[in-house]
Amino acid sequence: MKQAGLILGLMIPFLLAGCQQKQVSTVYSGTIEGTEMPIQSELPGTIQTMIVNEGAFVKASQPLAKLDDRSYRIGVEAAKAAVDAAQAQLDDKKAGARTEEIRQALANVETAQAMREASQNQVHVSDDQVQMLAANKQALESKWDGANKTLQYQQDRLQRMVSLHKQNVVSQQEVDTVQEAVNQAQTEVDNLHAQIQALDVQITQSQHAVQSDIDNEKSANANVQAAQAKLDLLKAGSTEHVLQGLLANVEQANSQLDLAELNESKTTILAPADGIILRKDVENREVVQPGATLYTLLESGHLKVVVYVPEAQLNLVKVGESASISVDAYPSQMFQGKVTRISSTAEFTPKNVQTPDERTKMVFAVTIQLTNGLDRLKPGMPADVRFVGTKAGGK
Repeated sequence: MKQAGLILGLMIPFLLAGCQQKQVSTVYSGTIEGTEMPIQSELPGTIQTMIVNEGAFVKASQPLAKLDDRSYRIGVEAAKAAVDAAQAQLDDKKAGARTEEIRQALANVETAQAMREASQNQVHVSDDQVQMLAANKQALESKWDGANKTLQYQQDRLQRMVSLHKQNVVSQQEVDTVQEAVNQAQTEVDNLHAQIQALDVQITQSQHAVQSDIDNEKSANANVQAAQAKLDLLKAGSTEHVLQGLLANVEQANSQLDLAELNESKTTILAPADGIILRKDVENREVVQPGATLYTLLESGHLKVVVYVPEAQLNLVKVGESASISVDAYPSQMFQGKVTRISSTAEFTPKNVQTPDERTKMVFAVTIQLTNGLDRLKPGMPADVRFVGTKAGGK
């Protein structure tokens, strides 16, 4: 009996430890992430000045970069001149059309038609260029295939000659002769491949030229229509309908002026939100296209942690549920967050966050948005997450 009592006494601490383990919250590991935002140029142009550097803290609407705005300022001046011209035309029509104006309008129509015809011809020329380059590429690819076969043949010969040389059947000179043939075949393959790559570049450029010519043709068509409309208005005389059309031209010119001024304002790129500049992607005097990323901004006040919850424990986590987050940098503090997203698709446990045994388990990504500590926590910090109500062992 004493021995049984002793055994029972030794087991009680282990049983209690097991019960206590059931009450410990399950910990999920992840890394604090920030919201990265690309800062892009809406316009094409040359970078005049990159105002801030990497690591700088910026405020919303703070100037970050400046494009060369000379062409856009010229556009504004041209739009202002177009407004003045449209207004002058309206005023002139109110006074009545003259024969000389009709004659000039007719000449404008003929000029616009000639330019349209030239644009159409250029489209055909550019398209023929693309077709010719494509045919040249096809011919080169055929030669390249043949050169590759020749190279393979010479390489096979070289292997046989090397083997025969080891058996003292052929001389070293014969081996060298075949080696030279292999080298020449390889050079031919490389040259043909380089020519094909060069043709690819030319084809791409020619395709862009075709598209540009098509755009020019559309613009020429629009010019013909506008010139013809102007001529028709002059012939019709200063009717109320004509005056309304000219008034619409004035309003359109004013809209174009507004657009030109808006584009000019966009040559100064502003910060979309408060944050820290993570990366500077271009330098001064670089030419950029619309949508080019100039900076990458880490937005302030938006931090999250993504952890992976096993499928068996997913029922214990709900969107909107609170979570506690701890980090090594503040071991005595517990930060708060809220579950904002639970992935609808299962995946295997990422190798960098779990043990090899757990990598075969199916898990769901859970995103926790931090609600406090945003002034102390930083992206990249490892974090441990505990969900309210979840216990080890799924109870």
